[in-house]
Amino acid sequence: MSTTPDAKNPTPAGEVPEPISTDIHSLLDVANGKPMSLAEIEAHLKDRGYALLVLFLAAPFPIPSIPGLSLPFGIAIMLIGIAFMLRRRPRLPGFILRRKVAFATLQKVVPFVGRLMQWLEHRMKPRLNFFLAGPVMTSLFGLGIISGGFFLALPLPIPLTNSPPALSILFLITGTLCRDGLMILIGHALGIAAWAYLALWIYFGACLMPKLRLAWDAIKDWF
Repeated sequence: MSTTPDAKNPTPAGEVPEPISTDIHSLLDVANGKPMSLAEIEAHLKDRGYALLVLFLAAPFPIPSIPGLSLPFGIAIMLIGIAFMLRRRPRLPGFILRRKVAFATLQKVVPFVGRLMQWLEHRMKPRLNFFLAGPVMTSLFGLGIISGGFFLALPLPIPLTNSPPALSILFLITGTLCRDGLMILIGHALGIAAWAYLALWIYFGACLMPKLRLAWDAIKDWF
């Protein structure tokens, strides 16, 4: 199937756009064994617009053992999401654009997101256009990106909290690029599930901690 770039970067008539996975895989060739700044990655992916940059920024989060990216990547995703919601061109601050991604990290991220995109591209097709049309849906899409970016920027010591919001962003972006409303719907559902999962942890933590403290005090008193 063919994919559709975002509205600000239309493909010329008669020209078939490259699959998203092809653009992602080519990052390793451009890096050529060296780290890349977000400005360089943005410049390479600009033909697809900032949507593909958000996809790349969210991709590392489901992968374990890639530290140090949560805050800058989460902030960058939020800022781009705000621009999407307001239907304006995104602008990232210099301290984020100068952030470098090590080549070892690229070697982990690029194959993962490339395989994921290939899997999704074979299953996507234009459908449920309701989720793609109009300013309300555009703003809701941007809000979903903001929500996911904010969640990813939080320093949460809770297992499995990064995957749902990251996958939410991936589904929202690929659904938009491929004009697939069903994938956008799944993306919003994953975003809601991420916050529900966090709420359950907070609720049960608040309920259980006093009981655990009482049990621990009882054990200490017994000894």
